[in-house]
Amino acid sequence: MAVDWQQRLNFDKLRNGRIERVNSMMQKYGIGAALLFSWDNKRYTSSSWWHPYGKHLPTTPNLLIKGAGFPYHPDTSRGIVEDCPWMKDRLVSRDVLSAPNVYRMIPAADQAQGWAKTAEQVKTLMKTHNVADEPLGIDWCGPAAVIAFQKAGLNVVDANPMMQESRMIKLDEEIELMRQAATCNENGYAQVVRAIRPGMKENEVQAIMAKGFYEAGAEYCEGWVVNSGPRTSPRSFNWGDRTIRPGEFLTLEACHVTFCGYKVCYDRSFVVGAKPTELQKEIYNTAAEMHRHLQKKIFKVGMTTHELAKLRPTPTTPPKTVDEIKNYRASWANHFGGIGIGWDEPPYISTQSPPVKLEKNMVFAYHCIFAVEGYEGVAVENTYRVTDTGLENFCKWPWEELMVIGVTYQP
Repeated sequence: MAVDWQQRLNFDKLRNGRIERVNSMMQKYGIGAALLFSWDNKRYTSSSWWHPYGKHLPTTPNLLIKGAGFPYHPDTSRGIVEDCPWMKDRLVSRDVLSAPNVYRMIPAADQAQGWAKTAEQVKTLMKTHNVADEPLGIDWCGPAAVIAFQKAGLNVVDANPMMQESRMIKLDEEIELMRQAATCNENGYAQVVRAIRPGMKENEVQAIMAKGFYEAGAEYCEGWVVNSGPRTSPRSFNWGDRTIRPGEFLTLEACHVTFCGYKVCYDRSFVVGAKPTELQKEIYNTAAEMHRHLQKKIFKVGMTTHELAKLRPTPTTPPKTVDEIKNYRASWANHFGGIGIGWDEPPYISTQSPPVKLEKNMVFAYHCIFAVEGYEGVAVENTYRVTDTGLENFCKWPWEELMVIGVTYQP
């Protein structure tokens, strides 16, 4: 909501700041123009809206030209013209910028003819802005497009590294939107805690949580994990209609609840309807310990992604748990992943990617899954921002101790 008596998030500053950042990266990578098919890249550079089913289809590209401001977008419909006045001079007809339909059964000759037309249109626009002799970056498309652009004499390069680095360090406005995405997620958890009782089904819990975050203003959710009892080990990245019984673990993840384009990773695990056992407490405490370990002992300002990856938290060997856990073979999984307007963005906390020094306003999620074979398991995930002094956790729902829901008892 906007008000006249208080300065809140400045979306013009956000939009212009993202374009400035991409332009600096186009200079760095030596790219004159970029044809962007990725839903996330189009949202980042234009702030215009497409339905999220478009995330799965490389269609209706934007053409971003170095130094020219917002990208060209082939759409002159009334909705986008009225919704996006900042794009006024960049909304063009298909006679100016077009693209063949890539997900229907179009004969190869027709595909080639269509992309040849698009290639000439792109060349014309690049000439208009005096970048026709510079490389054209493309982030995601079929081979017919690349072939057509190369036949037209354009030097085609990969635009993904440029766009990924553009999105790696967040603007302050992006950080605030990620905090808001977290609050939407938390309203979902709050609704579940208020309503849940043993005997509910997983899909009922899913519906309650979805109502909560959509009421809080979320745009969409990319996926779900609602697992109870034996479905928590091994963890299933889905949901079902299983009835939740007293004393069982329940793990919840509305995967990437999104607000104004930005998302967080956010997992919580609970015991439903009964006092937890000592074994359950130890399983949960093992996962929570990893986040404490990351925040207080592992992460240091100025370290590289390689250093952090090599030091990623692992369970104590042998685990400091009760006797019951020693009778099982514990399995452990954890991962880091950058996040923002898209999932698995840089910084990549991995030794298989080039090392990057962690800087202020880089963001990553840390996902702890701990399960005991033959029993149940939990997941705890937080999204962290790198600051000048450590890590800020966007995810404020309590995670330090196991929470019991569905009864009045609390441990």
